[in-house]
Amino acid sequence: MSTEPATTTPLAGRSLVSLLGEQRAAIVERLRRDHDASVAELARELDISEVATRRHLAVLEEDGLVAAQTVNQGRGRPAARYSLTADARRLFPQGHDQLAGELLGFLAEHADGDGLREFLRWRLSRQVEGLRDAVTAEDLHERLQQLAGRLSEAGYAATVSPDGEGFTLRQHHCAIQDAAEQHPELCAYEAAGFAKVLGTDVRISRRETLAEGGSACVCCVQPRTATTANEPTMNDPRPRSRARGTQPSGTSGRGDQL
Repeated sequence: MSTEPATTTPLAGRSLVSLLGEQRAAIVERLRRDHDASVAELARELDISEVATRRHLAVLEEDGLVAAQTVNQGRGRPAARYSLTADARRLFPQGHDQLAGELLGFLAEHADGDGLREFLRWRLSRQVEGLRDAVTAEDLHERLQQLAGRLSEAGYAATVSPDGEGFTLRQHHCAIQDAAEQHPELCAYEAAGFAKVLGTDVRISRRETLAEGGSACVCCVQPRTATTANEPTMNDPRPRSRARGTQPSGTSGRGDQL
């Protein structure tokens, strides 16, 4: 089980000053500490004019990091108070990756790994269910474009390109790379999910992954021909002969009766 310190997002790995500039970073730190503040309060703390403060807040608001709420203060005109948005959390250290790694490690170390296999099957089922409504085209290329679109929405920056008689599906970013580096089973089960979503008329082989040092997560997708019709694939219910393990084959196996 990993004992590494809590990981951070790419943004949190850099200082707020380098990301936002000194004065906007000071505004964010103040709002983080005190929850909200008015323009006048922020201007006094930064020792700058209210006009300059409003310009900084406008930039932060445009970036989705702060939001204004008009508050009735009794007598006088209502005043706007600014606070951080949920998206601003990405500016600060997070421990999600460490927690995920610890949970997966615990499951892998108990009951001979049955807990991890059960979790991966459950996760695979949820992923397939979430993708099937989006991947509906008859044409394989269109299906892959639909799949890539949904993956990109989820943060995987996926693209599809022709490759001989088939296509190459690339994921240029891995949203769970830290966990996948510790548990490559995640990558294999993901590819098995793609096979289930794309249908029985295709064959999928995973060529490389970011978690294993590749330049992208790459799947080769080929239409099934008469010569390959009898070969079991990731989404084929027929068992294949192989050693028992936690993960499905990285090229074309179902893995543990997915």
